[in-house]
Amino acid sequence: MTDNTIQGKRDPEYLVEMSEYLNALANPVRLQILSSLETRPMELKEIAAITRTSYENIRKHIDKLLLAGLVRKDAGMSSETMTGIHPVWKYSLAPGGMEQIITNLSMFSKVPLTITHADLANQLSTIRKDISTQFGVTSPCLYLTSGPEEGKIFSLHGEKIPLGRIDPTDMSFSKMGKGIVMLSQEYKSVSRISRPHARMYQGKTWEIEDCGSTSGTFINTEPIPPQTRRELVDGDIVILGTGNMSARFLFIAE
Repeated sequence: MTDNTIQGKRDPEYLVEMSEYLNALANPVRLQILSSLETRPMELKEIAAITRTSYENIRKHIDKLLLAGLVRKDAGMSSETMTGIHPVWKYSLAPGGMEQIITNLSMFSKVPLTITHADLANQLSTIRKDISTQFGVTSPCLYLTSGPEEGKIFSLHGEKIPLGRIDPTDMSFSKMGKGIVMLSQEYKSVSRISRPHARMYQGKTWEIEDCGSTSGTFINTEPIPPQTRRELVDGDIVILGTGNMSARFLFIAE
């Protein structure tokens, strides 16, 4: 079994940048802003109204999020008002959205921190819990990041968990109980749940197996040979199928 610990840079510059990133997330208002921007781009007045925060404070929070690369700023048009429609700045999540934020936090947790970095380690642990609470993410789970059901969270329970797409003509999946990851019919690259696309196994570690699917199963874009188990670690990307009708998940173990 390979060692999945990342031997990260220990130089002060890396730790300073990591700390700045965490500091940008270490505020409930900023987490609320990120949650609001999940749905659509917004201008500052809209964000201020949703978070019930003054315009001046929202601007300060947004500046911190921009500096950390967590949101982006693009020109857009305002909603229609008595004075008409006019250009405004609109803010949205940075490319990758919440998937990228959670992945970054998972990657940080794999960086070996010494006892002198205890404050940073504690901050990382606290922020991961705050992110999970704000976005309703419970561990362990699969966080769906693509397709019509994007944002859906599948809690993982049981020792053997089938993954696949619903088949309305075959109700045999109902015999599998609640411990399944079942996608809608729109995910056409994914095999039906009655002959699951893949299975996850929980033991001392988490593993995933492709069940001989037509379109394949991938971990971080690397294909898994059919009927072969591969270990999953916190922050891995699991992909079922290929193309626009595939399903892409973020695996959250802790």
